[in-house]
Amino acid sequence: MHRKTIAGAWPHKSGKRARVRFLATRTLIRGTFGQNDDTYLAELTFTHKEGPVLVRLVDSYPNETPPLSRTTLISELGTTLKVRRDTDCDRPYGELILRTAPDDPMAILPEKLGYRPQLQRTPQPNEMLPCYRTVRQ
Repeated sequence: MHRKTIAGAWPHKSGKRARVRFLATRTLIRGTFGQNDDTYLAELTFTHKEGPVLVRLVDSYPNETPPLSRTTLISELGTTLKVRRDTDCDRPYGELILRTAPDDPMAILPEKLGYRPQLQRTPQPNEMLPCYRTVRQ
């Protein structure tokens, strides 16, 4: 029996490999119990034929697991990670208050918000950014 997929549906519920280039840190929520949630503005590239897509990327992981490495966050070429689409966390670009550059230690401190990364094209404030979540193994 063949399952039909809706146009635009994410066929890989367990995730898909993508080249990820981190552009800005939005939030880092760290705790001593439960999940940590780090949110970034990033570019994802799934194939060489497709260009990069600007996304909101959420990295959730248990407290005993380390965050993404500094090398991963600052790589100009990007890093291959497994990600999955999460339409529940899509947000307009204008709602993303960016704190700092990726892996800036000031990101965890209460500081003035409003970091603006250099983008080839800055989205309009009402333009929806698709949300993806990292898939840790």
